[in-house]
Parts: sequence; structure tokens; C-alpha cells
Amino acid sequence: MIKWLAVLLMIIDHIGYYLGFLMPEPAVIGLRLIGRLSFPIFAYSIALGFLRTKNRARFFWRMFLFACITQAVLAYTAYLTHTGTFTNVLFTFSLAILLIAAAELLEKASASQLNGTGKNTGSDSSNGMEGKASSSPQVKIYRYTIPASLGSVLAIITMFLIIVVTSYFDPDYNIFGIFYVYIFYIIQKRIRKPELTLTEYRHALKIMFVSILGLNLVWALFSISFSSTAMYWIIMEIFSVFSIGILLLDKPRKKPARWEKYFFYIFYPPHLVVLMILQYFLMV
Repeated sequence: MIKWLAVLLMIIDHIGYYLGFLMPEPAVIGLRLIGRLSFPIFAYSIALGFLRTKNRARFFWRMFLFACITQAVLAYTAYLTHTGTFTNVLFTFSLAILLIAAAELLEKASASQLNGTGKNTGSDSSNGMEGKASSSPQVKIYRYTIPASLGSVLAIITMFLIIVVTSYFDPDYNIFGIFYVYIFYIIQKRIRKPELTLTEYRHALKIMFVSILGLNLVWALFSISFSSTAMYWIIMEIFSVFSIGILLLDKPRKKPARWEKYFFYIFYPPHLVVLMILQYFLMV
């Protein structure tokens, strides 16, 4: 249910963004303010999806593929309508998934090194020894087993590259959007009890509220110090913390239907294209 609300809130936000020139400024601010509630709900859903999926590699590649398709569609539409475009939010979610995977790899590799655990190599015909443990701790990445030290290095390099790529391409919500997803992931994995709703488990709810409010305040301070972002927009972004009130409606449920899982991927680019075309013809 909450994802459908997020879609509705996103549409309201984008109407204000693309068609705001037809409305008085208070109406535009109202639409964009309401729209601020959508992103945290999507971020929450991505974190939950990462924890529930049986194939995280497929989850990432599906998100990345639709991000590329969406970007190509938006770029072509922008060319035809002589309007601007942006690096879409599906890239932000793709990078967030990659960051969580790298963080998990680093955690496993560090634990393996601390515990000194290695992978059994089985029979060794050269010296007649069987069941000998490898000389160094190991960690598994999907189907592959590598030294834990190499796993740590790969995880750190991946995290660094994510920050560099995000800074360079500046996808929607940038690095703070990635941290949004990561915070929800940490809370879902380490704090929240899966069988309980947020209404029933108030401790997780309080931590979620404080964490998201803190992230928004950090973003506000960063924007004030290092960018020319308008003050009213900074205040509007802080308002997004109240999306947690919508998350209270979330309940533990079975795996969503296939059509529901793919609906947002398919719906996201066409609704933007329609609004871009409307903006073009209404401005002529």
C-alpha cells in the first residue's frame, strides 16, 4: 500500500516541477512540499527489497537496466521538446544497492579476518594431507570464494568509486539519497523485528525518525555551506522526515505479485515523458 502512496506523491511532486509555471507560487510550493514525502518511502522499499530478494545481483542489474532505459528516454524527450533533464533516481537506487552489497562484503571479510576462519580445501594429493584449512581467511562473493583481505580491499574501493561516481554524475538526491536507503537497510536488518509493524515496535520507529531527521539536517547544513540551494527548498526537504508517518501503514506481507514488482519501473519513464511534452506544448 505504501508504495502506491509513494507513486501518487511522486506524481504530485512532478506536476509541480514540470507544470508549476501555470500555477501561483504557493500552489507550486504546496505540490513540491507534498512530493517530498515520496522519496523516503521508495528508499524504504528498496532497502526492504534488498533484504528480501533471493538474488541481489539480479535486483541490482534490473534497477540499473531500467535506469539506463529511463535516462535514454528522458534524454531523447528533452532533445525533442528542448527542455532540460536530470540523472534519474533509478541510478541513485542502483548505487545504493551496490553500496549496501559492498558494506556487507566488508563486514563479512572483516569478521572472517578477526575470527581467522578459512575455507576447507579438501584433499591435497601433493602432500597427502586432507581437509587442510587454507592459510588465509576466506569470504564468499556469490559463487566465488576469495581471500578475506582481497574482499575488504574490493569493498572499500567499490564504496570509494560509488562516492566518486555520485559526485560526478549527480543523480537525483545524490549521495544523501544513497544514505537514505542505507539507513533504512541498517534499521531493518539490525533493529526492527520483521514480524512486528513500526507501530508495534516503537524503538525502531524512534531510531528511524532520529536518523532520517539527522540526515536531513546534515544535508541542510551542507547545502547552506557549499551550494546555492534556496532556503525554502532546504526547509522543504527537512519536511520529508514526516514520511515516516506513512511508513506506519506498512505491514509484514508476502512477496508482491510480479506485475506489482515491475509496475514502478515501467511507469516511471512514461509519466515523466508525458509531463515533459505537456510542459513543451503549454509553453509554446
